[in-house]
Formats: sequence, structure tokens, C-alpha cells
Amino acid sequence: MRIKDAINMVRWKFKEKLEDYEVIIIDRKSADGMSSIPFSSIEQVDNNYLYLASGDVIPIHRVIMIRRKSDNSTIWSR
Repeated sequence: MRIKDAINMVRWKFKEKLEDYEVIIIDRKSADGMSSIPFSSIEQVDNNYLYLASGDVIPIHRVIMIRRKSDNSTIWSR
């Protein structure tokens, strides 16, 4: 499954529970090299980018994992 498809699956299949899901990305500025983005802040996704409500644009190749916070399970991983 492609990253875009996995993100869209969560966005539409679990849209009532988006606050329970997060995208983990590579972040060179953070101390541990990763950052999490809550699904509720994702406005759009295409083949190349994630578009966030804050106006930030994240390249899709930086996504390394989709995780459910309630049980810490991995939905999708690179």
C-alpha cells in the first residue's frame, strides 16, 4: 500500500477518531530525528506532499509510520 493510500484510508475510514492517529515523520530539527503530526491537522494529501492546517507542507517521502495512539499499534510503516 502506498503512503498516500494509507493516509487516505485512515482519514476516511476512521474520520470520527482522527485524534487517535498520528503520522510519524523524519524531522532533522528534532532531537530524536522524528516528529509526530496528528491526523486532525492534515487537510490534504497528494502523491508528493501532506498539506497541514497550519499551512505547512511536508514531503511525503518523510513519512515513516502511521500509528494509533490508544494502543501504540502501527497501521503502516516504511
